[in-house]
Amino acid sequence: MHYNISMDLLNSNPPAQNQVSRRERAISILFYPFYALYKNAHSNANFLKKLLFFLFIMLVLYPVWLIEMAAFGFLIWFSLQFTSVVYVAVPVEGASMLPTLPTHGYVNFKRFLPIEKLQPQIKRGDLVVFENTKTDSELIKEGKNVTGFVKRVIGLAGDVVKIRDGFVYINGQMAKEGYTLKPRSTFGGQTISDCQEVTIPKNQLLVLGDNRKISLDSRQIGLISLKDISYYRPYSDQLEFVQKWRNSSTDEQAANSSIFDITAYLSFLNAKREEAGLSLLKHQTKLDQSAKLRAEVMLKYDDLSFEATRSAYPMEQAMKDSGYSNIVYGEFPMLGYYDTRELYEAFIERKNSRDFLLNKDYQEIGVSTFVGELRGCPVQIVVQHLAGYIPPSYTKETIKSWKELVTRLKEVQPSWQILKDYEDFYKRHRHDVDKLNEIINTRLTMAQAVVARMEANEWLTEEEKKYMDEDRDLYNQQTALAQKLNEAINER
Repeated sequence: MHYNISMDLLNSNPPAQNQVSRRERAISILFYPFYALYKNAHSNANFLKKLLFFLFIMLVLYPVWLIEMAAFGFLIWFSLQFTSVVYVAVPVEGASMLPTLPTHGYVNFKRFLPIEKLQPQIKRGDLVVFENTKTDSELIKEGKNVTGFVKRVIGLAGDVVKIRDGFVYINGQMAKEGYTLKPRSTFGGQTISDCQEVTIPKNQLLVLGDNRKISLDSRQIGLISLKDISYYRPYSDQLEFVQKWRNSSTDEQAANSSIFDITAYLSFLNAKREEAGLSLLKHQTKLDQSAKLRAEVMLKYDDLSFEATRSAYPMEQAMKDSGYSNIVYGEFPMLGYYDTRELYEAFIERKNSRDFLLNKDYQEIGVSTFVGELRGCPVQIVVQHLAGYIPPSYTKETIKSWKELVTRLKEVQPSWQILKDYEDFYKRHRHDVDKLNEIINTRLTMAQAVVARMEANEWLTEEEKKYMDEDRDLYNQQTALAQKLNEAINER
């Protein structure tokens, strides 16, 4: 059959047919199963030979051709990807790149070549997908690695970048950043703080998320290396996102005063607590005051720790100074200018703060937004104070032991009070008799108060706690005086 096809080609008339022959050869190479079918159908062979050759084409030539075409197509696709010609759909998730990227879905990126000489030049405004081996302390507690980021390139090698008063300054000039979700929304973190000038070294980049108030980026994890990048999207190729961006021409005039509304915030928060099956929080103005007191000292001493290691003014003292007390309490400070919804979303986004706000033990809340300076930089700090009451749930054995003490004291009290009726003895031992009866009366009064508090399942007062600490000493004094008086009685 091949001989017949070849003879057909050889018998073609020159010279015009030579051009057709070359065309046919090209077609036969690229689409040889179909070409063979065509030639077979138009050959002079008998029906049996045509049938056998048809089966040979379909069962042998066609499968081989499909494999070759698939391999060829994969090779082209692979080559185009690694030369950044075609886009790759990369999954994205999270709100840190709003408004530019969706909270979940796929976005087209170009592959960033691993070969340095073939790498494209990364520019400001480009989006990059990268891996980072550094971890954030809060995410470590959640058991997560800080990997798989999508961020925007802000600082290139040689740039001097500074964050101040909610804005980014590059080489002394305020950056126009219409792609950020909110104006005046960039604040320092643990690694790059406010008013800290950072000079970007060679082969490194400073990257930030567009939703600056919740984004985990170079401010927390530090600068990234070019070698960490796996995909990128040039700024010049982001026209499809531009319609989502703001007009940044008035950013510098954005108000930096607090626009926080506790009523609206509490509404958001209680809706989330109700969804989680928790009791609703009540606004407590005394906790507002304690939060304000703490906010002031936090900025003054640059100490946001709950233990107040530098300021020596913890939340407990701030509550006392505000005339408030409760059994369980906690606070959560955050730097930045937040409106009501932003603060709620910033807290709910992270697990540790979400768990804090959704703690079942809290019943009351207070919030303070305080504008001041930290390390010479203008900043706002938002401090939340939550508190609640938990019943103590004393064991039956504990209550029983205190009731038994009351019973014993009541039994012995009359026998020592009667000594006052013996005039001569009482006159000689007045001090010891009065002291012993005073101790018994004190112990009995406090023990009865403790029993009443425990039976009502209420927490002991500070006075009652102090008494419990001192009762052992009172017992020893009582025993010593009783022994002394008993010896005096026996001498008679």
